[in-house]
Amino acid sequence: MIPALNEEERIGRVLEQIPYNWLPEAEVIVVDNGSSDDTARVAASKGARVVREPRRGYGIATRTGFSKATGDIIVTMDADGGHWPGDLLKVLRPVAEGSSMVAMGVRIHSFPHGMKIRRFFGNVMLAKVFDALYGGHLGDVQCGFRAIHRKALNKLRLSQDGMQLTTELLIELKERGIPICPVQVRQVPTDHSHIREAGDFIEHVSLMLRRFPSYWSARIRNRHWAVAQTRKFVGMNGHSRTDNRGRDEVKQQILDSLRKIA
Repeated sequence: MIPALNEEERIGRVLEQIPYNWLPEAEVIVVDNGSSDDTARVAASKGARVVREPRRGYGIATRTGFSKATGDIIVTMDADGGHWPGDLLKVLRPVAEGSSMVAMGVRIHSFPHGMKIRRFFGNVMLAKVFDALYGGHLGDVQCGFRAIHRKALNKLRLSQDGMQLTTELLIELKERGIPICPVQVRQVPTDHSHIREAGDFIEHVSLMLRRFPSYWSARIRNRHWAVAQTRKFVGMNGHSRTDNRGRDEVKQQILDSLRKIA
């Protein structure tokens, strides 16, 4: 699923590079986000299903694309050519194999990283703020190259209209205890971007701070739930009530249960 705004010069090349031979049954959706050029026509000519969303905004276009997609696994990527479509299988694999419900592309892992230096450091700083508040050491929280299983997506409540949806999605996953699998992907240099570097940076940080109290409350609720589950398995004297279940097994069962919390 590819949100696109005035990308007639780039969307065709992006669609041509998708490895269709490895994904013969894949549905490719391009969300035309109120473009004033021929983005929709070019996308349709390359075989994509075009969904028109006249209300502009990355978050609006992404949420519209999520609602129109029919597959069990949805992969998002940018329309400006900043992602290498050949990495699609790498991003898709953890979710398709069932080892994770969500996979996220990580571009900032080595030089050359394909970004302008200001944007590079801005992304690094955003990742550090996010990791400090929410944990996880993701390294790159703004990459739009992601794969998510519908079961996980259906648990999320996404509302952001702009670029902040990339951050909101991760916060929602964290609140619900859904693990995120980072996958290294290539960043391709581009000659333009819809990102407002300073403005978007401030809005991303603001969203992280606003949502942190609800995340912390969710952690406390989960902790109380874990304690309650522990009491079911462990007697008051600290010994297991079940002869064949050791403490390590009990701990693992609690952790597995926490991951399934909606």
